Amino acid sequence: MKLVFSVSGDISDMERPHVVAVIVTFNPDMPTLQTMLESLQAQVARTVIVDNGSAAHITAQIEQLARRHECVLEALEANLGIAAAQNRGLAAATQIEIDRVAHGHYVLFLDHDSIPASGMVEKLVAADVKLRQENVHVGAVGPVVVDRRTGTHGRFVRAGRLWLSRVQCADSCSELAVDFLISSGTLVRGDVLQEIGGMNEGLFIDHVDTDWCLRAMAAKYRLFGVCGAQLTHSLGDEVVRVWLGRWREVFVHSPIRDYYMCRNTLLILKNIRMPLAWRLFLVMRLIGSIAFFGLGMAPRWTRLRRMFQGLIDGVHGRSGVLNVS
Repeated sequence: MKLVFSVSGDISDMERPHVVAVIVTFNPDMPTLQTMLESLQAQVARTVIVDNGSAAHITAQIEQLARRHECVLEALEANLGIAAAQNRGLAAATQIEIDRVAHGHYVLFLDHDSIPASGMVEKLVAADVKLRQENVHVGAVGPVVVDRRTGTHGRFVRAGRLWLSRVQCADSCSELAVDFLISSGTLVRGDVLQEIGGMNEGLFIDHVDTDWCLRAMAAKYRLFGVCGAQLTHSLGDEVVRVWLGRWREVFVHSPIRDYYMCRNTLLILKNIRMPLAWRLFLVMRLIGSIAFFGLGMAPRWTRLRRMFQGLIDGVHGRSGVLNVS
């Protein structure tokens, strides 16, 4: 089901940045979604919501919010995964720009629990334009992510020769060259998406953003974190603090997500060209996740069973949605 609510009022589309926000929802918290849409209304030209098979009563509430905020809503009948939903939203965003005969439009990808800070989109666009004027081959830009539960400012990933390091924005830094951006908050210009392509729907969820970033870098595009732009977001189902050489915040997902993490790690290792540092990091992260979550986080047996199933499917190159029996 696709519903299109036309924009009205005194402010025309042409007076706003050529940015279309694509939000993927799945049984979202409605007050958070409302706050998110209110924040976006002054920052983007149009918003596309792709609902990924939420419960019927939730979908009805999303439709009401979409109508109130004059969004395009595409309600999928089933959960097709984050990648497929993002691609549906990307197609809708592209059509909007064709209809408006706009040039050089941008797409802003967002999860349903992400709230852009005031001015975030403007700062992302300005950084992208500035870097292009300096003849930088920009693939995407993204904000600093602030975890809503802990207030922790996320760090960006940068690859060395043999390992990935996590770096924070310095006070003097405006744009930080990075090797990975989480999908929520990532801003990509339309022509870049046309060249690199959309999201890998076979991954369903987990490592969808890793896959896209690695493909972008393999195509010689560069990624940047924009230090002045902020996005409030929640990573994982819960956060636990553990001592691993120092106190760290670990984001815990469900056992089903453990399956996708294991399977998709093997799939992108097999199918994506990447630097050695990324290969070593992904392999060691996979081993560490199995040990930490499989042996240390309840329900242990369920997690280990899902992880083993993911490893088997990854070895055999199976993709798509897991049919849970």
